[in-house]
This record gives sequence, structure tokens and C-alpha cells, in this order.
Amino acid sequence: MSRVALISDLNRAFDAQADPRNVAMIRRRHAFWAQLARLHGWDLAVCDVASLDAPQGVRGSVSWVDLPMLPRTAYKTVVARAVAAGATCVLDLPDNVERVLGLDQFYSVLTNAGVPTPRTALLPVDAAVAAAIDSPAAVRRLLTEAIYGALFDAEIDPHAGVFVRGFYSSAKSANPELYYGSNQADIEATVFEVIRRLRVALDVGGLALREHLDLERIELATAPGDRNPIRVPFEVRLTVLDGRLLMASYHGPFEALTDDVRRPLCDELTARSEVVQRAARALLPALLAADLPANYVADVAFVRDGQPVVLELNPLYAAGYNVPSAHALLVAALGADLAHRAGYAELPWTEILDSAAMLAGERVEQSPAVWLLG
Repeated sequence: MSRVALISDLNRAFDAQADPRNVAMIRRRHAFWAQLARLHGWDLAVCDVASLDAPQGVRGSVSWVDLPMLPRTAYKTVVARAVAAGATCVLDLPDNVERVLGLDQFYSVLTNAGVPTPRTALLPVDAAVAAAIDSPAAVRRLLTEAIYGALFDAEIDPHAGVFVRGFYSSAKSANPELYYGSNQADIEATVFEVIRRLRVALDVGGLALREHLDLERIELATAPGDRNPIRVPFEVRLTVLDGRLLMASYHGPFEALTDDVRRPLCDELTARSEVVQRAARALLPALLAADLPANYVADVAFVRDGQPVVLELNPLYAAGYNVPSAHALLVAALGADLAHRAGYAELPWTEILDSAAMLAGERVEQSPAVWLLG
């Protein structure tokens, strides 16, 4: 039993079919937790969900459900088991996770709060219909009429292009254009592919059909005169912890890039620092005033005219970070919060930054891919 327990489904995290990038990130997360515990002398440890019912599981612990992301019903089950096992408290509560997990939950919250976000048509799809979608022809038979009705109601022109995702998750791909269509056949094929992918790993819940926006990307020339530059998303993740902005961080590929590509990316991010900070300050008042829980992340992109849009929200427990120093700051700050709840002394912000530097091997404040707005 630990005073602070980080509950993780290790079987799911390290499944043979798991995305290697996610596996590497979770291994780093666990290494960070162990290093943080040693650094401060905290009784803090990762607890496998398989051990929740053991006599020395989480009884008396302040518990946080951590990566990997779980299906909604599985998350609720884990929390219920931790409560039954005698945890002092279990965070985050399922209701709070739900509020920032599904587009059907947070889309209206964002629009009502005046947060800029792509227009979205929401179409519920029950499990029986999702199970019956075995081809684009099945989409045409079971869903196409409803899809076009939802697009019409949302005033989205399908011929201008539609991105398709599930309520609770997008279908991950290095090429987002795979989930874009601008005619009936392409939209039906895309809907089939999204449902096929999401029903295997997580939940579908419904389809979110989103207007096409011309989003800015960063072009990285690896040599002078390079005619085929690498293009990466210009996306930023805002991390909100305990109702306050912890940081903004770059949310495109970073650590996975080779040095000769990462260096020009860092230069580009440095040049965009003012744009990022201005966007975060513009979005933050509406986000913090909205009816949202205390912990979440908001992913921000930029349309070609420079205006920021919030693409989606996600629960903090499931948030991943491609920038090691951002990942380290999240662990340092969240760990300090959980340790304080467990009775340890509250750490000042300067010590949290020092902790993050120890984990990442570099000062967060000096990273071109992390922005602190304090």
C-alpha cells in the first residue's frame, strides 16, 4: 500500500497490439513517477489494476487513475474497484472524465462559452448499428440519410469537406486526410473506416462530422533549397490542472523526429512563441469560465488567418505528451498535488519546476516547445 497510488492497467498498456509510441510514453511516465518519489521521499508508486483487490492494494491511498486511456465502462469499473478497496479518494471522478471525453458532452459547452471550435454535426450510433457496419455499403444502407440530415442541421456543406471521428476519440493516423471526405462515396468509406477502427479499441458512441478548416502547418526544410519540406501540425496542448493553466506545449511530433528535423522545428516554435502565448491568453478566460471540470487538456490549432480554434478536449488522465519536458512538468505538478492531498508538505512552484528539470534533464522554462504563462 502506498500513500499515493497511480493506478494503471498494465496489461492494456503493454499489450502486444498496443501502439509502440504509447508503450514508450507510458514506460517514461512510470519511470518519471519512480524518480519523483525518490527525489522527494514520497511513498508513491504505480499500482496495476490487477492488484486493486489485493490486501495491500490501494487501501488508505490517494489514488489517481493514470494512462493508458480506458474504455468508458472500464474506467468506471476501475474507479469503483478502487473505492471498494478502501482508497481514501480516487481521481478523476468518472463524471468529470465523461465531461471532457465525448464531443457530444463538451461541444455545446465550448460553443455556449464562446470558445472557437469547428462546427460539428453529432450523430449518435448505438452499438448494434456500429456492429453491423461491415462495409461502406452498410454505411449507405444504415447511416447515410442520417449523416446528411445531421450535416444539414449543423449548416455544414459536405461538398466543402468533412472530417469524421467518433464521439470519444479520433481514429489515429499519421495522415489525418484519411478521415476526410467531400463526396458521398468518400464520406461513406471514411465513416466505415472510423467505426471499424474505434469499435476495436475504445468506444464509438456516435459520429462527429466536422467542418473542414484550412489549418496551418509547419514546413521544415532539412537543407537549404529543400523542395520537399516535411510538414507537421501546428498544434498546441493547453494543460489545465486543478482549474488553472499549467502550461501550453507543442502537440505535434517532436521526440520521434531526427535531430536534423527537430532543430528547425525548435526554431519555428521559437518564432511562433508570441503567437502561441497570445492564443492561450485569448482562449483561457472562456475555457476557465466554461462548465468544465478542474482537470483536462484542450488541443488548439490555428487556421490560416492565424486565429486559434479548440479542436477537442480530453481528460487529463489520458493526456499524452510528445515533448519530454512537458511530460515531466505534468508529472511533477500532478505528483505534487497528489502528494499534498496525501498529507505531504505543499511544494512551491519553483520546486515543481526544479523537479521537472530533474526528470527531463533540462529546464522546462528553456524548452522552445513549452510555454509557461505565469
